[in-house]
Amino acid sequence: MKCSIVKDLLSNYIDGLTCEETDAEIRKHFDNCSECRTLYEEMSVVILKEISPEDKDINFLKRLKTKMVHRNIMVAFLTCSIILCGLIIFAKNYELPLPFDSNRMFVELCPSMVVTSKDGRIMWKELKPSKAGEDGQKDSGVVINVVEKVYRGISRISESSSGRDVNRNGENVRVVYYCYAKTLWTSLFFDSDLAAYSESGSSTGSDIYGDSYQSTDYNPQMIEIYYLPVRNLHKLDDLTDEEFDGLKEKGTLVWSGVN
Repeated sequence: MKCSIVKDLLSNYIDGLTCEETDAEIRKHFDNCSECRTLYEEMSVVILKEISPEDKDINFLKRLKTKMVHRNIMVAFLTCSIILCGLIIFAKNYELPLPFDSNRMFVELCPSMVVTSKDGRIMWKELKPSKAGEDGQKDSGVVINVVEKVYRGISRISESSSGRDVNRNGENVRVVYYCYAKTLWTSLFFDSDLAAYSESGSSTGSDIYGDSYQSTDYNPQMIEIYYLPVRNLHKLDDLTDEEFDGLKEKGTLVWSGVN
């Protein structure tokens, strides 16, 4: 290796910009060339003097500050993302009970035929024009009025209900509580009052009729249906009969009768 070439490489070598093979060749050359070795030592001293300890400290602090700023930005971004996701999940799952509206929430009696399906199950089928023996069903000729909870003009709702037989002054009464609810997300962004189309629907079932629902053994009894705008109606199952019956004072009587 010629000395002129080594001198051109010394600056890069001192700055650590040369590859390992070149570094090894330069060190080997130093063993045989005192002139280049002396020049290397002089250049190293000059470079070290050019960078004062104060400058090193300042550069270190600048790099540290830059890293901390980048880290804080990343932490803030991740924190905001987690909070936003949590709020969206909460809004889509947290339900708000709707207040009672007699124009959109009521109870109807739906004439229905007691039929036997082809697999032997008893059903209460709403009366409507149909062909005899449709779907393999056999009409019994018995028609009953099925109590149905009905809603109209409301969109994107969920329904919860709870019913129980209670003994009131020696009389057996079926007390039913139900409630319609919307999620917070729906209330904020999909309110039915702002929608061009609103849904309607109806429901009945064992909450109204008990274990004898859709059974030929069912006997008409006194039924009271209340609208109770509270969350988690399923928790009413933990109440005593007296506590359950007492909730009617907080609800709105929608329908009562023997059925």
